Amino acid sequence: MASIIAGGIGSGLDVHGLVTQLVSAERVPAEQRFKGIESTAKAQISAFGSLRSTLATLGTALDAFKRDGADPGRKPILPENAGFAAKATAQAVPGSYQIRVEQIATAHKLQSSAHASNAQVGHGTLVLQVGDHDPIEVEITEGKGTLADIRDAINAAAGEHGPRASLVRGDAGDVLVLTSPHTGTDGAITVTAQGGDGNLASLASGALTEVTAAAQAEVWVDGVKRTSSSNHIDDLIDGVTLDLAKAAPGESTTLEIQPDGEALETRLDDFIKAYNGAINELRKQTAAGSEGVAGGTLSGDSTARSLSQGLRDGISGAYAELSALGLKTSVDGTLSLDKDKFNAALAANGSAVQGLLGDNGKLATALRSTLDAFTGSDGLIDDRTESLNNRLDRVADQRAALDRRMESLEARYRRQFTALDSMMAQMQSTSSFLMQQLAGLPR
Repeated sequence: MASIIAGGIGSGLDVHGLVTQLVSAERVPAEQRFKGIESTAKAQISAFGSLRSTLATLGTALDAFKRDGADPGRKPILPENAGFAAKATAQAVPGSYQIRVEQIATAHKLQSSAHASNAQVGHGTLVLQVGDHDPIEVEITEGKGTLADIRDAINAAAGEHGPRASLVRGDAGDVLVLTSPHTGTDGAITVTAQGGDGNLASLASGALTEVTAAAQAEVWVDGVKRTSSSNHIDDLIDGVTLDLAKAAPGESTTLEIQPDGEALETRLDDFIKAYNGAINELRKQTAAGSEGVAGGTLSGDSTARSLSQGLRDGISGAYAELSALGLKTSVDGTLSLDKDKFNAALAANGSAVQGLLGDNGKLATALRSTLDAFTGSDGLIDDRTESLNNRLDRVADQRAALDRRMESLEARYRRQFTALDSMMAQMQSTSSFLMQQLAGLPR
């Protein structure tokens, strides 16, 4: 305890200093204990939060293998200038296909005869229809009948299924061009004229020139004919989409569908990084301390130990399958991938990853069970975090109780020392009086 400094009034007893020092001596040990508990609890809450984050990343990496995510992709192989493009999903069966594009689907296009830019073609109603879609009535008012006016009126009324109108300005004058928004015969345009001065008949179907006929795509696959109103065909070969670009009648092109492990390898790399991230975070948080080196925040924590054991058990339980795919474990528990061995294993068995990391895969099932136990609803990490927060609440209650006890103690000390100060002041006064009286007596 620090030395007591005298001073003040009355007897000179430092009542305030004495009380402050005595109360502080009572408070400090409890405060230090509270701060230690709070510091440890907050650090552990933060550590469990970091673990939850790394486990969430691992869960996301695992989810990438759900459904067909554990299957190798498919890669279409085509010669240059094939006349069509191809895409393939994991549902495509590897193999070879002979494809011949006899005709591509085209959009119907009509054009009018030439007119001077300022010439009034006519007025009345134009009725335009594309295939079996609802007809569109376009009112052309008197004085608003130039080809530019008619173009604007058509485009304003066209909607999703109406023809698109444009102008081409040639040497002979302006030409109105109508183009169907749909390819194939279902997109054929018909135009009729009604009412008005009758001159809009020059824009009816019979008076328009067909620039491009409405035609179906025609493609042959291994001798099987298929017609389509679209050049985008996604149901001709399972898992394969064709986009026709140009026709090459009589010429066949070989389309090869091959397994493609590149995307699967990327997902596996992401999984390895996520798993190693979880293992490294656990190792950091649970590290044992040594002389001069502080241990991890969760050193000795049973929940962290159980989590670490659960992850390692999942790996050891599927060790043979992991090894067959080129996955190796290091001394510290992390994973690495021998990509040459992985590609060879995938070529030999395209469903190997499915059996390990797919929906019912051996490793995926074990890891998901561990993740759910620790990070799921009412999981162990939530339980530990709740317990630590309750500990902080109890410390807050204990600190409030300590404040009340210290207030009471301070008041008691202040009463006692104030009384002592008063008594000492009286004694000093009496002593002074006696000394004066004695000094006045005859020698």
